[in-house]
This record gives sequence, C-alpha cells and structure tokens, in this order.
Amino acid sequence: MKKLVLPIIMAVVGALSVVVIALSVVSTTPVTLKSLRIDEKAYNVNGGDTIKLATGVESVYVDARPTDGKALVEVTGATGLKEGDNELLIKVTGSDGKTSATYKLTLVMPKLSGWCLDNADKIKEIETAYADEVLYQMPGYAELESKAAEIKANLTCFSDALQKEITDNY
Repeated sequence: MKKLVLPIIMAVVGALSVVVIALSVVSTTPVTLKSLRIDEKAYNVNGGDTIKLATGVESVYVDARPTDGKALVEVTGATGLKEGDNELLIKVTGSDGKTSATYKLTLVMPKLSGWCLDNADKIKEIETAYADEVLYQMPGYAELESKAAEIKANLTCFSDALQKEITDNY
C-alpha cells in the first residue's frame, strides 16, 4: 500500500503543476477601459480620437479608469505639448502583470499665426476663464458676451467647445 500512495501523490502533484503552468501561460485579465476623460470631457474608450486643444495648453488631465480595478494604467504624452499633433498613449496592464493594451489618441495644438500668434496670451486667458467657468458656459452672461465678437472673428484660434458656445449663442 505504501508503494502505491507515493506514486499517486506524485501523479496528483504533477497534474496540478501542469494545470497551474497552463493557466499561467494562457491567463488573461481585462485590459479595457470603462471610462476615459480628458480635461473633464468623456471620450471613446477604444482610443483613436483626435482632440483639438485650446491655444496655449501645455498639458492635459487624463482620467482613465480600467474595467479591472486591479489593472495598472500608465499615461504618456499628457505634458510638454507642442504645436501640431501630439501622441497621447494610455497603457493598461492587467492584474496578471502580463496582458496589456495601449490606447492611442492624438492631441492637436493649433499652430499659431496672424491674430492667433499675436494674441496667444489673450486666447489662453479666455480659454482658461471659459474652462474654469469664470466666463460661464451658459449663454447670456456679459463676461462671455463682451468677448464674443472678437472670438467670432478668430474662431480657429479657440477650442471646439468655445467655438460651439459662441456660434450657437452669440
């Protein structure tokens, strides 16, 4: 009986080892995003978006939430932005430490010329005040209305959100 117990135990341990190794090799954990916000605006969780930034933006705040709460999220390209296209990468590494996916977005900072170049500080001040709701995002407020004509005359210098606010309401 003793001679039979040891080989059975060895066979069970061997089988368990094969299962553990197989699970380790094929193990995958979710590396998807359940939500993605950049500067308080929601975006496609599949990546691939092109986002036009306001003049003078030097960095963006990225809130990327993974489906797996134990997954690791790494963001690169959110700071040190330059005129033209900037690559924003969001890498999600699963809780297994092996599975990963990278989401790519393009952040576009307007190239300044003419009025936009000459008034970059003014544009940044207006955009910051708008984003911070100092100029309010609702129509009819004098603070935004006082700048509407100048913004309308130079729409391409301003963010999509501010362009829409001005064209829809002023």
